[in-house]
Amino acid sequence: MLRAEWEKQRAVLVGFPHKKSDWKPILKEAQKCMIGFIRQIAEFESVWVCVDSRDKDAKKILLKACKKEIKNGILKIFDVRSNDIWARDFGPITIRDKRQNLLLDFGFNGWGLKFSANYDNTINSTLHAMGVFENLHTQALILEGGSIDSNGAGIALTTTTCLLEKNRNPHLNQQEIESTLLHTLGLEKILWVESGFLRGDDTDSHIDMLARFIDEHTIVYVKCEDTKDEHYEALRAMERELQDFRDIEGKAFRLIPLPLPKPIYHKKERLPASYANFLFVNGGLIVPTYGDKKNDKKAMKTLQEALPNRRVVGIEATTLIKWHGSLHCASMQVY
Repeated sequence: MLRAEWEKQRAVLVGFPHKKSDWKPILKEAQKCMIGFIRQIAEFESVWVCVDSRDKDAKKILLKACKKEIKNGILKIFDVRSNDIWARDFGPITIRDKRQNLLLDFGFNGWGLKFSANYDNTINSTLHAMGVFENLHTQALILEGGSIDSNGAGIALTTTTCLLEKNRNPHLNQQEIESTLLHTLGLEKILWVESGFLRGDDTDSHIDMLARFIDEHTIVYVKCEDTKDEHYEALRAMERELQDFRDIEGKAFRLIPLPLPKPIYHKKERLPASYANFLFVNGGLIVPTYGDKKNDKKAMKTLQEALPNRRVVGIEATTLIKWHGSLHCASMQVY
C-alpha cells in the first residue's frame, strides 16, 4: 500500500542546485535557499543530498555550510549526476508490502518531455548500485511523486490534467492508468481531481500544489477568495469536487482551506506559489512562505491548528518558486 507522508521516516532525499543546471543564473541564491531547507530538515531527521559530481564547488559549499550536520551523521552527500533538484519527481515512491518497504522507480521524462531528465531518471538506480536504496523495483509507467498524494489507507488523490497528459503514458487511457496504479501502489480507490490549476505550473497541475491529505480523513486545499483572480473559478470548481469525494466507507472528507499567496511574478510571469507544497518530517511540518506576511501567517496558523502535535515551521521559498517549484517538490521522504 502507498505510504502516507506523515509516517515515520528514515531520511529525506533532496537535490542541490549546480552550475550545470537551469539554476545557473541565480545559483548562489538557490544554493543558499536549499542549504536553509536542508538544515531545517536536519532539525527533525537525516537528510540525503544528491550533489552533481561535475560541480566540485557546489559540494564544497555544502560541506562548509553543513559541517555540524555532517559531523553528527545527520547529513549524507551522494555524488550523482543530475539535471535539477526536484527529488519529489525523480525519487522513489515507497509502498508497504508484508512489513517491508518496496521502493518503486517509475520513469521520469521531465514532466512530459518539457525539460531534460536524462540524469535525473537514473538517480534511483545509481543510488541503488551504491547500496543506498534497497528493494528498488523499476516500473514501466511514467509517474512523478508530486502527481499523487496518499492517505495511507488505500486512497490517493491525483489530477486528470497531469496523469492523462499525452507525453507521459500516451498508450494508456484513464481506466488503464487507474488500474495500473491501483495494482502497483496497493490502492483501493483513486480520487481524480479534474479542476484547479496554478498559473506557471510546468507539471500540468501536480496535486501537491493544490490539495493534500494531512491525515486519513482530512484534506487541505488551496482556496482563492479574490473573485477577480484568474484562479478563482477553477479553484472553486476544485473545492466542489473535493466536497463530493467520499472515502472507502462512503464518508465525506474533512476539508480545510489554505489561502492562495498574493501573486508573485518573475520576468513578468506569474509563479505557482502554494502553501500546499509543505513537507512532513518526523514530528514536524515544513511550510513554504513567500514574503506575504498576511497569508504566510494565516497558512502557518491553519496548519498548526490542524496538526497540534507537530511543530510547524516556515521556510522562505520565493527563490524556489522562481523556477516553478517549492519545498515538497524539492524533497522525497525515505522510510
